[in-house]
Amino acid sequence: MRPHPSYWAVLTIALITPVTFAQDKTTLSRTTPVVVAVKKTIGGVVAIRVPRPGEKDMIGAGIIVDESGVIITNRHVTGGNKQLKVRLNDGADLTGEVVLTEPDLDLAILQINTTRKLTVLRLGPTNDLMVGETVLAIGSPYGFEATVSRGIISALNREITMPNDVLMTGLIQHDAPINPGNSGGPLVNINGEVIGINVAMRDGAQNIAFTINAGTVQGFLTKYSKRRSGVQHGVKFEEKIVAEVGDRQRVVVKNAAHAELKPGDEIRTVGNLKVANAFDMERSLWNKKPGQQVEIKVNRGGREVTVMVTLESSRGTGSAAVASRSPLGATAGSENSGASVRTSNQR
Repeated sequence: MRPHPSYWAVLTIALITPVTFAQDKTTLSRTTPVVVAVKKTIGGVVAIRVPRPGEKDMIGAGIIVDESGVIITNRHVTGGNKQLKVRLNDGADLTGEVVLTEPDLDLAILQINTTRKLTVLRLGPTNDLMVGETVLAIGSPYGFEATVSRGIISALNREITMPNDVLMTGLIQHDAPINPGNSGGPLVNINGEVIGINVAMRDGAQNIAFTINAGTVQGFLTKYSKRRSGVQHGVKFEEKIVAEVGDRQRVVVKNAAHAELKPGDEIRTVGNLKVANAFDMERSLWNKKPGQQVEIKVNRGGREVTVMVTLESSRGTGSAAVASRSPLGATAGSENSGASVRTSNQR
């Protein structure tokens, strides 16, 4: 006796239904790694406007790099002004004062004063960047604040001549769409680490964008730190990457003026600040004074050790701190490829 056709129909449904449910489960989550990276970083990106009487505002973006209200952006975003309009991601409008600029690097530092809790973005490493890896650009293209675009790293160590005839080197080339208003905003990797600051795009082309790498940015911020702080920590160290994801950056002691610190110590905190790179080492001392003791926690052979270090004055001596950086950390000089580029702030 042959089974009734309805028997086969029921059997077929029973066999395929579990597979269908399993497929549905894998497609329901919309929280991708890109979404996670955006949530982690977007709160630390600000919109910057420079009023121009009788004309449209110049528009750009910036990155909060310290809880005290320190912001880094491109120099060309400032338009040569001392005071700028700064809007936080939560919509709060503040005034930013330009405290340091470097024309050859096209970088500037702003200071805002606020009692709000600020989201700080951490600079990522530059010596493990990979051509083809996913990157996200965040900025204010044409005034649309907090806009996110996605792409990949297209090439490393690019050189371009800027509109002011300054040659910039060590740039990251990527294809995340950027437009006027993206200047000064971050380029972040899928871990949410800032790997650079967007600065220019190839005129007349599509999705050929250039970013100042985080090593150059960190060097400029360290210069600012030495001007701001009157103390030195007397530590020579190197930056180390211990993993591909998560809490993966380390500052490792090479030698120090303090007997309490040993070569190979991984510095985890200085005072109350968690340390992951050279800039963290410097900004941990901003509010300290000569003769003051600071608590440093290190990982020594797999165990946590706490030491107390007495700070010395850096006036007239310079900081004793030296950090090893990757070749991508080279400073910008003057240019190269014959390509016409334009800065990505709105005029």
